[in-house]
Amino acid sequence: MIVIDTSVFIDALFRFNEKRSNMANEIFEIAQHRQIAVVEPEIFRMEIIGQLVRRTPKSEAITLYEGIVEKVKLIDFAVLNEVAFSVCLETGCRAIDAYFIATAKLTNSILITNDRIMAENARKAGIEAYYLLEEFEKVKKRLQ
Repeated sequence: MIVIDTSVFIDALFRFNEKRSNMANEIFEIAQHRQIAVVEPEIFRMEIIGQLVRRTPKSEAITLYEGIVEKVKLIDFAVLNEVAFSVCLETGCRAIDAYFIATAKLTNSILITNDRIMAENARKAGIEAYYLLEEFEKVKKRLQ
């Protein structure tokens, strides 16, 4: 299983930077081809819809959201709260990042992100984490 940070989803969906978009899309293609389950903290729902609504009309955002959420496994807040608290205590990371890191920890998943600080904090918490923008080839090799 893998946890993919919202930043990677946004790069896959919107072409602000061609290179970032291509990397993100390739990771999703590999995951789909290899049938690797994507698992996310429940807070992902709020984070992704907020990002989508800022970038597209609401009706399009809802359609995109529904298509994404049906393809990921969501982990409930109640299951993650104590682990997320421990991650914050251990690393000093942002609360939102702690939920993604806690999801990886609880599900024994790797974490893929375009947020360098999140990747560093995940590693501090003992998670196999990849900063996609600099470790694209490593991620591809790991998922193959």
